[in-house]
Amino acid sequence: MVGVLNAGEPKVLEEFVVNYFLLSKSKMEYSPTAWQDTREGYFRAYGAYKADQVMDSLDSRAISYYQAGIRHFKAMDEIREEVVSGKKFEYVVDRKLKPNHNVNYFSSSKE
Repeated sequence: MVGVLNAGEPKVLEEFVVNYFLLSKSKMEYSPTAWQDTREGYFRAYGAYKADQVMDSLDSRAISYYQAGIRHFKAMDEIREEVVSGKKFEYVVDRKLKPNHNVNYFSSSKE
C-alpha cells in the first residue's frame, strides 16, 4: 500500500463545517410544519435562513471555516432546540378587537 503525503492544509474541518450546515438546513426545511405560522414553523424557517447565510459567507470567503464553527454552531444548536421545545407561540402583532371580516369597505355609511 502506497500513501501520499500532501503538504497542503487538510480539508477535514471544511467538510465537517459544510456538512453540519447542510444537515442543519435540511432538518429545518424538510418537515410538514416548516414555513407555517406556528412557533415551530417560524424557528424552522429561521434556522434554514441562518444556515444559508453562513454557507453564503463561506462561499464568498467572508469568514473562514474555523470562524463559522466557533461563531455559528452554538446558535444553530439553540435554534434546533427551540424547534423541538414545544413552547407556545406568542404573536408579536396585537390582534384587533373588531375583526376585519365584518367591515364593509365599499359602504358609504360612516359605520
